Amino acid sequence: MIRSSCLKKYELDVRIALHELFSLCDYKMVHKGDLLLCYQNGFINFGNDPCVGIGNDGYNNFQKSNSISFNGIGNITDDDNYFKQEGSGFFNGISTLEKEINEEKITYLAIWENAYFLRIFTQLVNIGNANHYDWNLEIGKLPPNGKSKHIREKIINRLNISPKFHEIINNAYVGQIRNAIAHSQYTLVQGGIVYNNYKSDKYSTLQSLSFEEWEKKYIYSYLIFIGIFQVLKQINYEVYIPKSKRTSIKGIPVLIPKNEKEWTETYLYPNIKGDVWRFVKTIND
Repeated sequence: MIRSSCLKKYELDVRIALHELFSLCDYKMVHKGDLLLCYQNGFINFGNDPCVGIGNDGYNNFQKSNSISFNGIGNITDDDNYFKQEGSGFFNGISTLEKEINEEKITYLAIWENAYFLRIFTQLVNIGNANHYDWNLEIGKLPPNGKSKHIREKIINRLNISPKFHEIINNAYVGQIRNAIAHSQYTLVQGGIVYNNYKSDKYSTLQSLSFEEWEKKYIYSYLIFIGIFQVLKQINYEVYIPKSKRTSIKGIPVLIPKNEKEWTETYLYPNIKGDVWRFVKTIND
């Protein structure tokens, strides 16, 4: 159960952090079409050609992203004392609180395991660090347990360029929690959640969380996930679509890799709705 007062409070935190990150990306991006590539997910296909679309990280990850968005954050209550009233009893696996916490855990795991989301998130971090859009990035090719390292080293550690966002994601993401969910290594007790994988490795230093602390991490994670996609969509319709209409060829320039060290500029063209872009302008569009 999510308390509405906390959702409102943490939503403001995430909005401010997203504004900081995307403003930085707008200022730092190597090429003016890089955020469009994030929105359309530029990738290199199996024939070694630049493409835009769902990409090599898989349609299943795209479906799961839509599912997370469609299902929403979960049940919401206006009762600020919900955890004090419902979280102090004996838990036997069938209470409403347990059911809802378990559903939140599943969503949390789905967010931080989703290769499609992690790929786009990583691209934003690349852009914010004044690096080229990485056409060759494939989260699905990471080695076993490679996602945790990737999130730590390629996302969180490089987000110190955006202090507000860095603070929020440091609170939101805990690899130990993700692993505990995946392996059913957590227990609900009076007042909170105990993590049974404590000290299983050097990154597993969390013994427990209160229900309120878990609520904060979950809300932050969900809003980061939803917010990144929403802002990219907003930039598409408020920036790139209007710009394309003002050009003589009705397209937006983007950089694609010519080889490992060289880049060349080409154009993407939107369809009539503006939600799908292509390298080739069609007659119907």
